[in-house]
Amino acid sequence: MKSPNPLDSIIMISVPENFQFSSSDISLDPSILLPVEIPSGISPEDWNMEDLSWEMILSGMLKLLAYDPGNENNGYYRNFILHVKPAIIQELTQSGIVKAQTKEFDLAEEIFRALIGLEPFNYRHRLNLTILFENRANHLELLEKNDDSSYYRDLAEDSYMEIIDQGDSLPDIFFNGACFFYNKQDFVKASELADSYLKFGDDEVKIAEAKKILNDSDNIKSQNQSYNKAYTLIRNDQNQEGLKEIDDFLNHNPDVWNAWFIKGWALRKMEKFEEALQAFSKAKELNGAQLDIYNELAICHIELKQYSEAESSLHRAFEIDPENLKVISNMGILSLKQGKNKEAEGFFRTVLDLEPDDPIALEYLNFLKNDQNN
Repeated sequence: MKSPNPLDSIIMISVPENFQFSSSDISLDPSILLPVEIPSGISPEDWNMEDLSWEMILSGMLKLLAYDPGNENNGYYRNFILHVKPAIIQELTQSGIVKAQTKEFDLAEEIFRALIGLEPFNYRHRLNLTILFENRANHLELLEKNDDSSYYRDLAEDSYMEIIDQGDSLPDIFFNGACFFYNKQDFVKASELADSYLKFGDDEVKIAEAKKILNDSDNIKSQNQSYNKAYTLIRNDQNQEGLKEIDDFLNHNPDVWNAWFIKGWALRKMEKFEEALQAFSKAKELNGAQLDIYNELAICHIELKQYSEAESSLHRAFEIDPENLKVISNMGILSLKQGKNKEAEGFFRTVLDLEPDDPIALEYLNFLKNDQNN
């Protein structure tokens, strides 16, 4: 996945003569070039030195810290920024988290990379960047941009592997890593990291979740090959073969909710909605409140014209994640099935507010538009 070079907007200049800095206890070293971030849309050739500002210089320094970590002058830039803006760590951290939540992923990534440049040994910044990669992968998967999703999931995995050794001092690395590898179906690694969190972590909610991950992973990993084979077959739409594998697994491991979930997944894709509903209900019984379970239950209820039950499941899913595109889209589909076209249109437009390129919302809005014209 190729992106523009973020350093293309940076030019290096000598300290201008008579360029004054307001602080009396720090001065610019004239032997070190200053990075300047020029405004978007202006080429380096067209930029005028008379427009130089301290904001451009500080922005340029942050950009180099973010994307040129080996720059020989980064220590100088780092010390300069921290001296003139002592509150910048807190400000950037809050900004990065907000940008990540609003799915401004490129800007959030740049902020977290700059924070890593400012505090190379603060592994909270590295964990935030890793979680950003993971969330971006999940978001792209919802949009069915599978190649891009795989790219960011690989970045997340590589990043977790780089910071895992620091989990003793920052147990959240163990916890978030356990969740990541659990969702990736790597139950050996998930078990290892969940166990590590239980040794070092102290958050009661996370301890309970880590125990659950550890228990589920230990139940699965003894027969990991059989489970993974079933998962791979079903993911590749070889549902009948995958169903045989997962049934064999469940004969030996009847209390593994994940196995019931992917059995329901196979049955739902085979349009055996009654049987799928039973499998997802069993997964819910074993695992409790989980967004994907509620969402899959809702899909089955919709197909079976059990609209009241579908609405209940979607509301539970919405309470867990009110910005989940799949859930909001399914609310739109449910409304459409019930003949509530205006309400359905509202749901699909909400999806587009969150993600303007969402293919499902675009398809249904186009359908509604054509339906109105006929």
